[in-house]
Amino acid sequence: PASSYREPPPSVLGPPIPVKGEPVDAPSRPSESPIIPVSTEGLLPPSQNEVRTAFEPESPSKTRSASLRAPSGSTAIPASGIESRGESKLVHADTDPVNALLDTRATLGAETASTSGKFSDHLDGILGQRCEWFKSDHAFDGFISPVTNPFLFEDPRSLTEVRPIYIYQKVPGGQADFGGGNIQYFGVQGRVAITNRWSIVFNKLGGIWLNPDSAFIGDQGGFAELWLGPKYTIIRNETTGSLLAGGLQFQIPVGSSSVYQDTGTLSLVPWLTYGQSFLRDCRAGSFNGLVSTGYSISTNNQRSDYWYISAHVDLDVLNWHRIYPLFELNYFLYTTNGTSTPIGSEGRDLINFGGRAEGNGMLSGAFGARFKINEMAQFGAAFEFPWAGNRDLFDYSWTLDFILRY
Repeated sequence: PASSYREPPPSVLGPPIPVKGEPVDAPSRPSESPIIPVSTEGLLPPSQNEVRTAFEPESPSKTRSASLRAPSGSTAIPASGIESRGESKLVHADTDPVNALLDTRATLGAETASTSGKFSDHLDGILGQRCEWFKSDHAFDGFISPVTNPFLFEDPRSLTEVRPIYIYQKVPGGQADFGGGNIQYFGVQGRVAITNRWSIVFNKLGGIWLNPDSAFIGDQGGFAELWLGPKYTIIRNETTGSLLAGGLQFQIPVGSSSVYQDTGTLSLVPWLTYGQSFLRDCRAGSFNGLVSTGYSISTNNQRSDYWYISAHVDLDVLNWHRIYPLFELNYFLYTTNGTSTPIGSEGRDLINFGGRAEGNGMLSGAFGARFKINEMAQFGAAFEFPWAGNRDLFDYSWTLDFILRY
C-alpha cells in the first residue's frame, strides 16, 4: 500500500561519477555461463590449438561454423608433406582406423608371407635346427668317431661324411673250419645329416675277402652285405657336452654267397649311443667317452641273433683338437642259432654264417689313435685283440679309416 512506502536512505558514497564515452553493451552470453579461457597449447593437434571455453553450451551452428572456417595458417602445406605415397606404414591418431586397415592390408599380407610361414621353419621345430642343409653338427667337434667295430659302433652326432675303411682280421690257426688265414674287408661308409638331429647312415658298403689256410676252402671274394638305417640325436646338450642318439639298422644280405653275405632275409638292429665329454677345462686335455649297444634280430631263423656293447674313451691332447689317443672295448654275445651254415663259429660284424654259436661270447680290447688334419679330413687306426671268451674267427685285427667330413 502507498502508506507503507518509504524513501531509500541517502547514499553514503555519494552520487555516481559520470563516465565519458559510449556505453558498453553487456555481453549477450547468459550470466550463468562465465567465460573462462583455457589454453590447449601442446595438448591438441596444431589445427586445433585455439582457445576453448569451459562450460560452453553446445551449439550446432557454432560447431559447423568452426569446422568449415578457413585455415588460420598463411602457408599452404603440400599433400606430399602429409602422406608419403604408401611408404609409411604408421597409422596416425587422426586417421580413420578402418581406412588405414584397408590401405595397408595387402602390403602387410605380402610382407608376412615373405618373412614367415616357410615350410622349412615348421620343419625346424620337428626335425631340429636347420643351420645348413646336409652340414655336419660342428657344435661337438671335440668328439671323435670310434675306430673299431665300425659298422655297429655309431657316433651320436649328426654327420655328413664319406669314410673309407680297411679291416684285416687274423683267423686263429686252431679254428676247425678255416685252420687259420685271414679275413679282409674294404669298403666305404656314408652319412648324410638332414638336420642337426636327423641323419641317414650307410654303415656297410664294400667287399670282403676270405683267405683260409684250409685245404677244403679256397680263397674267395665278393660283395658284402648292405647295412643302413636312420639315426636321430635324442639329447644334444652343448653346455654339458652330452649326446644321445638312437636308430634302427637294416642288415640286408644282398652280398655274394661265396663269402657268406647272403644268409637269410633280413636282420633289424635297434641301437643307442651315448657320448659325454669330461674335464674340458683341464690343461693336459679333455676326455670324451662313448658307449653303444644294440641287438640284432633276424626276421627268420636262418640268421644268428646277437647282442653287442662297445665302449670308447679318448684324450684330446692339450685340447689341440688334433691328436686323440684312444682305448675301446667290444663285446658280442650270440643268443640264438641260425640254420644256414653247419659251422660252430660266427664272424661278429663281418659275417653272419647262420651257424650254431648260441652262448658264444667274446670281449676284446683295442688301442689306437685318431689324428685330425682339420675337421674336414682325419684318419684313425687301432689294433684289437681278444681278452676273454670264445675267439671263433678272431685272433686279432687292424682297423684303418679315413674321414672326409662336411
